[in-house]
Amino acid sequence: MKKKTVSLLMTISLSMAMSLMACGSSTQPAAAPADTAEPAATTQAASTAETTAPSTEAAADTAASTADVTTIKDGTLMVGVEIGYPPMEYFDTDGATPIGFDVEVANALADYLGLELELVDTSWDGIFAGVDTGKYDCIISCVSITDERKGQFNLTKPYVSNHTVLIVPNDSEIDSMEALNGHSTAVQAETTADDYMKEHSAELGAELFQYDKVINCFDDLKAGRTDSVFTDSVVAAYYLGDEASNYKTVWENDELEPIGICLKKGNDGLSQAIDDALDALSADGTLGTIAEKYFGTDLTAGLR
Repeated sequence: MKKKTVSLLMTISLSMAMSLMACGSSTQPAAAPADTAEPAATTQAASTAETTAPSTEAAADTAASTADVTTIKDGTLMVGVEIGYPPMEYFDTDGATPIGFDVEVANALADYLGLELELVDTSWDGIFAGVDTGKYDCIISCVSITDERKGQFNLTKPYVSNHTVLIVPNDSEIDSMEALNGHSTAVQAETTADDYMKEHSAELGAELFQYDKVINCFDDLKAGRTDSVFTDSVVAAYYLGDEASNYKTVWENDELEPIGICLKKGNDGLSQAIDDALDALSADGTLGTIAEKYFGTDLTAGLR
C-alpha cells in the first residue's frame, strides 16, 4: 500500500547558493499499511545547492535559442521530484531544504535556460500523471529510460548511468541473487527495481517487501526487518560511499538503466532545449562535477 506524502512546492531563486547534507526516516513495508492523513500542500522559499554555473557566454548563446520555449509558468521551469531518494533528491538536515544530484542538475539546467526553478515534491506513484496533466514541465527524479516510457513520454538522452543492484549487510550469508532463496528483499514500489522483483522473486524463493521510499528500505535493512535491498546503483553509491559502510553489493544487473529527464509526450520544443542544455552542461564539465560530488566518480561520462 502506498502512504500519502506531503506535496511541497519549493520556488528556488537561481541566484542563491546551496549547501549540502543528508537525512532519512523510518517506516514499515507497504504490506503493513498505516493510516495517515495527507497534509495540506505548502509553499516555501528554499536555498539551492551550490553548483558549477555555466559560463556567461554559453548562457547568452542559449538565450536566443530558447526564447520561444514555452513553460507552464512564464519564466519558470517547474520540475517534478520525489524527495526522499538519496543521493538524487532528499532533504538537508533542516528537513526542509531539497538537496542532491538531481536538484543540482535541475538548478544548473534552469540557470542555463535563463529560467527560475520551482521544485514540486510528488509521491512516486503519481509523478508521471503530474507531467501528463500539466502539474509541472518535466520530471528530474532518477527516471530510468525504458521502452515503455519512451512510448508514453518524451525522454531526453541519458544524463547519468545506472543499473540495478542487490545490497546486503557485510555479515550477510547472501552472496548472489540465487542466495535470496528463503530470504527477503526490499524495493521502492512502482520502480524498475520493483518491476524486476515482482517478476523474479517467486522463482528466486524470496519474500518481497515494497516501500513508499527507498530510504525506508535501508532503514529496515539496518534494523534487520529485511535481509536485502534491491535498488538503483546510483542510490547504492550513496549508502556504500562511506568508508564505514555496513553494506556491500553482491549482484549487479548487466542490463543498464540510464537516467533521463521526462516530459509530456509531444512537448518537443522544451525537450530539445533541455537536451541541448544538457549537452552544453556535459561539455563544460558541470554535470561531471556534480556527479563526482555525490557519487565519488563521474557517472555522466561518455553519455553525451
